[in-house]
Amino acid sequence: MGLTSSSTGFAAAETSLEIKRRSPDDRVVAIAGNPNVGKSTIFNALTGMRQHTGNWPGKTVAAAQGFCETERSGYVLVDIPGTYSLLAHSAEEEAARDFLCFGGAEAAVVVCDATCLQRSLNLVLQVMELCPKTLVCVNLCDEAKRRGITLDLKQLEENLGVPVVGTAAHDKRTLKALTKALDRLC
Repeated sequence: MGLTSSSTGFAAAETSLEIKRRSPDDRVVAIAGNPNVGKSTIFNALTGMRQHTGNWPGKTVAAAQGFCETERSGYVLVDIPGTYSLLAHSAEEEAARDFLCFGGAEAAVVVCDATCLQRSLNLVLQVMELCPKTLVCVNLCDEAKRRGITLDLKQLEENLGVPVVGTAAHDKRTLKALTKALDRLC
């Protein structure tokens, strides 16, 4: 893909979000994904925050950060703007790309929509290229099941070579599986 400081403009590195760790051991994790896949809902559920959620593209226009503590580690989660690609054509896409390139994320969770998974795969591959520690979160599994859509998440994990977890953002059991997968990844 060729995303570098020269291709994105070095100014991006100078204007990145200031990460607020509670401890030097906290890990920074980007929460990425297409618009309207439930990124902010998952972010809120994991951090206990109330980042505004909405049902329209461009809802998150700047990155928000919150803290999530698991049995094993502390994480600074950064909810970056929804984007379909890291090849920036809008302010939201540019903000997402710049954070992933220069924001200091040690890992990324790419949230996908289980009802139209193929739409997210381009972004998943782009994030994997930038961030070796990538976790795919297939969200809205409850909605996919309701619509009669079946997914083979194990096969997707094998094909991508990264961990894949299915979630329903309001189901604590699936969010626990997500944090356990994040602990294993980091």
